[in-house]
Amino acid sequence: MKRILSAALALSLVSGGAALAQPNDRDHNDHSNNNNDRGRDGDQSDNDHRQNTNRNNQNRNDDGQRRSGNDRGWNDQAGNQRRQDDHDSNRGNRRWSKGDRLPTQYRQQRYYVTDWRQHGLQQPPRGYHWVRNDYNDFFLAAISTGIIATVIYRDQRDQRWSQRYSRTYTYNDDIYYRDCRNGPDPAGVIAGALIGGLIGNAAGRGGARTGSTIAGVVVGGAVGAALTSNLNCEDRSYAYKTYYEGFNSGRPGSRYEWRNPRNNHRGEFRVGSYYNDRDGFRCAKFTQTIHVQGRRQQRTSGIACRQPNGTWAIVN
Repeated sequence: MKRILSAALALSLVSGGAALAQPNDRDHNDHSNNNNDRGRDGDQSDNDHRQNTNRNNQNRNDDGQRRSGNDRGWNDQAGNQRRQDDHDSNRGNRRWSKGDRLPTQYRQQRYYVTDWRQHGLQQPPRGYHWVRNDYNDFFLAAISTGIIATVIYRDQRDQRWSQRYSRTYTYNDDIYYRDCRNGPDPAGVIAGALIGGLIGNAAGRGGARTGSTIAGVVVGGAVGAALTSNLNCEDRSYAYKTYYEGFNSGRPGSRYEWRNPRNNHRGEFRVGSYYNDRDGFRCAKFTQTIHVQGRRQQRTSGIACRQPNGTWAIVN
């Protein structure tokens, strides 16, 4: 009987403990679930924060790229003219027109034309100047901007010259070069390239340039032959030096004398006046007097004009 009562008491204690333990387990589970929910909410908040941060960073990157693109746009715009000028200058003899802008390389002082009268050009108006490129083309351009107002191309001048004077004279037409190039040259006509068209002549294309060009001279034709008919090669060398200096002086009434110390032959060369012909070519009227053995042998007059290549040629 005692054993039965003991067993019943033990059973009741076990049942009561289980009953007491069950609510605690539910509370523990609810607490765990709440913690899990809060963890999930925290993770979600962290994810949302990171996404917002990434979006902000992306926006900043987009703004930076736009600003960088704008900067590149400004830089490209600023460099467009330089690149265009460089492109144009590498295209050879490009034909510019009124309203075009000269490349920057031709807005340097060495391309400025200060002796515009010698080339038969009109006086540049205030704020403009004449510019010559490496191909002997002339441009009247604004000093401040390089915008072209007038264009005179070499081939157009060549055509006008041929129509007016029939031909272009070269050093092969020159009497001194033909007869005396292997003879004595005391005045340095050949060495100094005073004959038009010889290598090294200052009027040639390219090379060192100055605003005022000294042009060579070609003495050919019947008038050229008459100028030097009574002179030997030494005499002609001295005489050619006066032609060269006289035509290029630009001073009307200038007089140049020469004398050969070996035979006492002498001469006087005078440029009476300069003028521009109907086609705008610069011309000069001249006279020469020759004294041989102390006596005047001849007095010759004529006209020389400056060809499109810059060389003075006796045309009449």
